[in-house]
Amino acid sequence: MLDWHRIIVGDAFKASSGDINYYRDLALMWPFLLFSITSILQLISPESPAYRVYGFKLAACAIVAIILAKEKLLLIVGSLAFVTLRLAVALLFRWNSHAFVALLVAGGVILAILRIHRDWKPSYEWPDKMHVIDLVVGVSSLGLALALAVWMRP
Repeated sequence: MLDWHRIIVGDAFKASSGDINYYRDLALMWPFLLFSITSILQLISPESPAYRVYGFKLAACAIVAIILAKEKLLLIVGSLAFVTLRLAVALLFRWNSHAFVALLVAGGVILAILRIHRDWKPSYEWPDKMHVIDLVVGVSSLGLALALAVWMRP
């Protein structure tokens, strides 16, 4: 007999990994990326001294996020890969020498990290495919990070 529930829904609501460390790192990836990029922008060119303080608050949040992560290397490489990909897409649409240099630096750092940590494996099992629970954890962490960043804004 056919199992219609399995055919329609499938394993979408199945947990990808039974390890809580996977979900913690997944939840901390977006806040780390958001807080670190925004803090760098606010510290380099603030609109006022209050925005410089805001940049320091965001930098502290990014540091807390990296401290709370189990696999710190995964967060750093993931964030660098996101920035590198965004720079590459930006260069496709509009040439900018500063963005090109930043792309080369970010890509070089990623290659150096991957070259140094060639045999690195995460302490938990990394899933082969993504499920709805992974998506919910990622989107909710992004939403909470945005809410926290807006709440701290001067």
